[in-house]
Amino acid sequence: MIALRDEVRAALEDVETRLRADERAGAGLTPDQIRSAAEQHLDAWCAHDVKRRLSEARQPLSRAEEHALRRSVLDRLFGLGELQPLLDDPDTETIVVNGPDRVFLHRSDGTRRHLEHPIADSPEELIRLIQRLAAREGLAERPWDSAHPALDLTLRDGSRLHAMRDVVRVPTVTIRRHRLMRLTLDDLVRMRTLHPADRELVEAAILAQQTVMVCGGPSAGKSTTLRGLATAIPPERRIVSIEATLELHLDDDVEAHPDCVAMQTRAANLEGRGELSSRDLFREALRMSPDVLIVGEVRGPQEALPMLMSVAAGGAAGSLSTIHARSSAHALAMLQTYILMGAERLPFEASAPLISSSIDLVLHVERRLDERGREHRVVSSVREVCGFRGPTVTTNEVSCIDSNGQHATPVPLSSERRQRLHEAGYRPTHLGVV
Repeated sequence: MIALRDEVRAALEDVETRLRADERAGAGLTPDQIRSAAEQHLDAWCAHDVKRRLSEARQPLSRAEEHALRRSVLDRLFGLGELQPLLDDPDTETIVVNGPDRVFLHRSDGTRRHLEHPIADSPEELIRLIQRLAAREGLAERPWDSAHPALDLTLRDGSRLHAMRDVVRVPTVTIRRHRLMRLTLDDLVRMRTLHPADRELVEAAILAQQTVMVCGGPSAGKSTTLRGLATAIPPERRIVSIEATLELHLDDDVEAHPDCVAMQTRAANLEGRGELSSRDLFREALRMSPDVLIVGEVRGPQEALPMLMSVAAGGAAGSLSTIHARSSAHALAMLQTYILMGAERLPFEASAPLISSSIDLVLHVERRLDERGREHRVVSSVREVCGFRGPTVTTNEVSCIDSNGQHATPVPLSSERRQRLHEAGYRPTHLGVV
C-alpha cells in the first residue's frame, strides 16, 4: 500500500470533495446511502484513472492494486484507515499510536511489535481521520479540537478509543479492543481468570443482591470480568448502566439482559451547554427503577459518592462497578480518597460507614504469566467488607491466588454473609470459601 500512497490520497480527496458536494446539495443521505455514494464516486475515480493512465501510455492498476486502493480509501472514510486491518485481526488487543509513524501493536498473547510503515502521511491527516470517527461513531458527535484536546470514543465494534492533541507533541491515539464481548462465569473459569470456588461465591453474591466491585490496574481485565459477572444477574432484573464511554454493551445481549438501559456521559458543546456528568446520570438512573445499577468505572468524586449513596439508600441493591486500584484493599482506600475530593468533602470518619453499608465484596484482577510465559488475567483476591472502625473500613480477604497459582482461603466469610448467600442457594462444591 506504500507504493499506492499518492493514488490513495488523490482518490480520497476526490471522493471527499464529491461527498461534500452531495451534502451541500441537501441530499440528506443516511449512513448507508453515504457509503453507497462514496463507492459510486470511487468507481468513477478508478474509471477516470484507467483512462488517464492509458492516455499517458502507463500501465493501469492491477485488479489486486485497485482492490487494495478501494479498501484503503473506504477504510479512511468509514473506518480507521491503515489501522482497520489491525482492528479486524482477532488477536489484536491494543493499538498505540504516538504520531503517524510510531505505531505499536499489543496482541492477546502478550507480544508487542512496532509497525514498520506509517498509518498517515502527517499529523494533520491523522487528526482528520480521528475527527471523522468522532463525527459518526458513538451516540453523538464528540468534538476533538484545540478547545477539546481529549477524546473518548466507543467504536461500532465495541472498541474504546482515546485520543489527545495540542497538549502533546504529536497526536496520540490508544485503541483498546474488547475481544470478549459475550462471556459467562463458566468462560471466566475456563480462561483461568476465576477459580471455581470464587465463581460459586460471586454468583451467589449477585443472586443475593450483594454489591460487588472489581478493581485492578490499566488493561487488567476489569471490564471483561465485570461483563462476565453480569451474566449471573437474573434476566427479570432491570439493569441501568452508567459509563463515560460505552464499552460494556450489556444492552446488546437482549437474551441475557432483556431489560437493560445503557447511559453515557456527554461533554458540553462549544457554547458550554448540554453536559451530562456521571452525577447527572445517577440522578436520572434512580428515576428509572433499576434493580441493578452498573458503573463502568468509578474514576473520581463524580461517581464515587453518588454510587454509594444510591446503593446505601436501597435504590440499586446488588450493583456492580470497577475502579483502578493495585489491590482489593487499596480499592476501598481509593473510594475514601475520591469521596474526600468531592464537593461535600466527607472525611474518612463519614465515608467508612457509607462504604461498609454499600460494598459487600471486592475482586482484584491482574495480569500474570502462565507456565508457558503467556499472559492471562486472574482474579487474585476476593475481599469481604465487614464493617468499619472509626475512619477505617474493616475487611477480610476470604480468597486469594498466590504467585504459584494456588488457591487459598485465609479467612472464612462472616456468619451474616454466609447466611445471606446460603439463602440464595450457595452450596460450595469446590474447596474454597465456606
